[in-house]
Parts: sequence; structure tokens; C-alpha cells
Amino acid sequence: MTLILDHASSRRASPLRPVHEAMRLAGALLSHLGALISAEIDRRQTMQLLEFDARALKDMGISHADVEGALLVPIERKPSYTLAARRAEARRATREQALEAAAALRD
Repeated sequence: MTLILDHASSRRASPLRPVHEAMRLAGALLSHLGALISAEIDRRQTMQLLEFDARALKDMGISHADVEGALLVPIERKPSYTLAARRAEARRATREQALEAAAALRD
């Protein structure tokens, strides 16, 4: 005995499909909106760093120019992430310079 299944005929359009699609789109929209709000909050907090004097920013490993540059990122990105990357890059460069200086002293 052979059983033949015809999936094409058993497939019916679900009456809830448009509702599910609308819910998926609404979820995606809310997620994107939440990300934009989060980035805006981060941007405002980063802007407050401009009120610090140069010495305080130097203690943090950044400068006013770094903060201003970070605020130029697109609106959906968080400026603090850009600042953190610049700080890490500066620390890495300082570390490499120290290693080169130590190597030059040994030679």
C-alpha cells in the first residue's frame, strides 16, 4: 500500500497570517525605535563630557576633539562606543611606544 500526500492541497491560507505579519513588523519597528532612543540617550550623555575640562578628560584617556568626533557618528550609533574604541586605540599606541622605547634601551 502506498500513501501519497499532496501538501499543496492541504495548505490553506491561515486567517491569522496578516495578524502575525503585522505583529512581526510592529515588533521590528519597536525594536528599531528602542535602539534609536538608546542611541539618543547615549548621545546626550556623551555631550555632557564636553563640559569637563581638558585635564579631567585626559584622566579618562580622551580629549575634547575625541568627544566632538564621536558625536559625528550616524544617529543610530552610540557615540560612547566610538569613544571607547578611540581610547583603546590610544592605549594600544602608548603601550607599543613604551615597548619600542624599552627595546631601544636594551639594544
